[in-house]
Amino acid sequence: MRMHGVAGLALLGALVLVVAPGAARAQDEKVKVQVEVVLASNKGTAVEPAELSKMKETFQKQNFSFTSFKRLSQEVLEVGTDKATEVKLPNGVNASLKLLAMKGGIATVRVDIPRQSSLDVELGRQGSVYQKAGRHVGGELILVLSPPPK
Repeated sequence: MRMHGVAGLALLGALVLVVAPGAARAQDEKVKVQVEVVLASNKGTAVEPAELSKMKETFQKQNFSFTSFKRLSQEVLEVGTDKATEVKLPNGVNASLKLLAMKGGIATVRVDIPRQSSLDVELGRQGSVYQKAGRHVGGELILVLSPPPK
């Protein structure tokens, strides 16, 4: 996975992306991405829902020692080349995702979050990608990009 720009958190894993039907021309290609907004903090030890315990373990291995993880939102979005797809964050800003290129099953997606560095990420075939998305109520918002559920 190649990153451009400065990331507040290490991007971990890779991501399965599926080209949407009818996206034959390069100028209107699209990929489906599951986008979660998670609040990671050191207030308590709750992990809600339980499947975020894998994220907690991954963060501990990377020396990001948050003790509490709570999913604030989750949705599947189509991200295309023609315009950015917006994700509303609870800290009052919007993150945007834009597909820059598809080549050999690898998608290059630009992640723009106000007051954070812009980041171009190459997304592969499996796993999740975590990106810091700003402070919120005593913790950090984490944008989690994953394959859509089947």
